[in-house]
Amino acid sequence: MPIEVANAIFYASVFLGVIYGSRILEKRWPIADVPGAEFRADWLAVIVSVGLEHLLAPIAAVSAGAIASYAGLGWIKLPTEGYWWYVSLAIVVVALDLYKYTFHRLQHAIPFLWAMHSFHHSANGITFITGARHFWLERVLSDAFLPVMAILFRIPPEMAVTVGFIFFVPDACAHLNVRIPLGRYVTWINNPQWHRIHHSVQLEHRDKNFAAFFPLLDILFGTAWVPKPDEYPATGLVPAERVDIINSVIWPIRHLRRREANRGLSLGRSRR
Repeated sequence: MPIEVANAIFYASVFLGVIYGSRILEKRWPIADVPGAEFRADWLAVIVSVGLEHLLAPIAAVSAGAIASYAGLGWIKLPTEGYWWYVSLAIVVVALDLYKYTFHRLQHAIPFLWAMHSFHHSANGITFITGARHFWLERVLSDAFLPVMAILFRIPPEMAVTVGFIFFVPDACAHLNVRIPLGRYVTWINNPQWHRIHHSVQLEHRDKNFAAFFPLLDILFGTAWVPKPDEYPATGLVPAERVDIINSVIWPIRHLRRREANRGLSLGRSRR
């Protein structure tokens, strides 16, 4: 069997195992009941997003390569000998988390970026698969024009793989529909209850808990909302919106048109 086929089978098996395991946990200790229609909408959005991202990945790679070549690759060469490997790993993790935090805040502050990012927040029921529910163009543009980490650091391949695994647990698993009673440790690492506040429909939770890994960043920059032990708010947009296959492709156009229509309505009322 060719090595490429064997690797594909291995990664597919791991992926399916993770999905199946997450569903078992979400059914055993759910935060909230997620109707089947919402779960299927998540899957539909993810399939469209991942498919279009992979289709446009070569174009994004060319753009990122050109920008990185112009700016220069690996400004900072991290030491990797002995225990320095772990020190460099910690530096990369902190730097990546700060980058993710900053970009996430910009996604909520800049209308053009929010028009795309709101697709992720349109999930009315948060589950593990919601972590991959992003508008396809959002990731293509960030990959194409923001190769920040590649420009800043010369990261060895094995360290890059390790960083990806480290972020998988708090970042991707933060969308698990699983009640994990962390108590006072809820601020130590990103988790389903901490991130659920970020997706909350309640006004007081708006623009809170952005961190992908360390909630300490939210605490330092004044965007933290420390949830009470039993605080698990409803999630989604207000008003709630249902996503279909067409919206998965053209979401920002619809969102921006609605925003302009609401602005025009507000201006009309103010002139009366």
